[in-house]
Amino acid sequence: MLESEEDERTILDYFNTNEYCWRAVLRYVHVKDLIRTERASRRWQEVVLTYLKGARICITIGKYNINEEPNVCRLNRSSFNSFESWTKKKELGSLVVAAYCVGLKNLEIIKENCRNIEALELQDVQCRAPKQLRPHNLRDNFKRLQQLTLISCSITDSCVNQFVADKALEGLKFYDCDALTGACFKKMNLSNLKSLEIDMCSGFESQHMLPAFDRLSELTKLNLCNISSEFLEEIQVGLDKMPKLEKLDLNNDQTIRGEECGEQLSRLARLKQLRLAYQMSDEDIEAITRCCTELVILDLSDCRSMWRDSVRSIWKNAGARLTSLTLGRYYYLKDADVVALIRGCPNLTELAVSGTRQLTRRLPARAAAARRAAAPGRVLQLDLSFTNLSSSLCVEDTDADGPYPDVLRKKYEGLDIIFIEI
Repeated sequence: MLESEEDERTILDYFNTNEYCWRAVLRYVHVKDLIRTERASRRWQEVVLTYLKGARICITIGKYNINEEPNVCRLNRSSFNSFESWTKKKELGSLVVAAYCVGLKNLEIIKENCRNIEALELQDVQCRAPKQLRPHNLRDNFKRLQQLTLISCSITDSCVNQFVADKALEGLKFYDCDALTGACFKKMNLSNLKSLEIDMCSGFESQHMLPAFDRLSELTKLNLCNISSEFLEEIQVGLDKMPKLEKLDLNNDQTIRGEECGEQLSRLARLKQLRLAYQMSDEDIEAITRCCTELVILDLSDCRSMWRDSVRSIWKNAGARLTSLTLGRYYYLKDADVVALIRGCPNLTELAVSGTRQLTRRLPARAAAARRAAAPGRVLQLDLSFTNLSSSLCVEDTDADGPYPDVLRKKYEGLDIIFIEI
């Protein structure tokens, strides 16, 4: 009799008697799989919901990585039916803190079932009439929301104002929203905004953005990318109105003048990451690297206006701090300049140069020696793409024993050389 009762026991019986055991097991199961399995039985549902209590579930797009955080649940568009069913369970819907949705129908699901959401990403929302978004406004329906992202949305500025209402967000991102002009910022509560990203939005106008800069004093991150060069040229005069900026990205694929940009940037004392498409002068680089004393990442994609004096300013003023440096379209760069940067910036993990055709085949050996002297035992990723040397290295090591990236790593110890042929 006792033997029969023992045989009828299941894994749930062991779980119920040893909470440490089942928690240790379930932490290896992805949250999406756990949510699926809770439908197996009421007892299993009780175990799963008890385990998930207090979790913070994030709903994102695409396949999940096996090594990522276990509370990240990745869904594709076809998964929203099951998403709706399990978020209706009070215990699960309340655990969702970040989610994306496609269209207003899915927004309705999140509004009804995920009241604790902190980050929301809207995609492909088509809205020209403000009254469509008024019932979903953030102030009344998403009281804990801090981050809002709009991607590929055909939405007007007035619709954005109706949706955001007077909610004081911490993060705001617009991507591929060409109907927006930036007029929405006039009515927004920007008092708590710390991160602003505008990318691939051709309709934004500086006349709407510049007045908003006076209310962005709390901003720590600003990304303005792939928008008109006229827009970027005009807004540079307002950069010093954001004294707390730590990350700044002003970039597109066109030529941008930077007559006033260097002076403005040099006053951003807290800047840690800087990515620019502006053509800067040697004087600008000297001022920025000297005054921005916390700078660790510097990415200059258009160095055509810079002479070799800028190299000295970079390693002399910021060399002890820099971990990543990119110098694009730097036509005057020579072997000695690259070696000087490697010696003067011992904490670099990434160095990328492009545009020059004055490098020689002796550079890799000299660079490897400089790296060993400056930071022995630490590998530097040296990107020589789109230089004359990239083609030379390809030809030189084509017949070597093994793929030439592996050959180069072995040949030039301390360097991980990357190159794309011109």
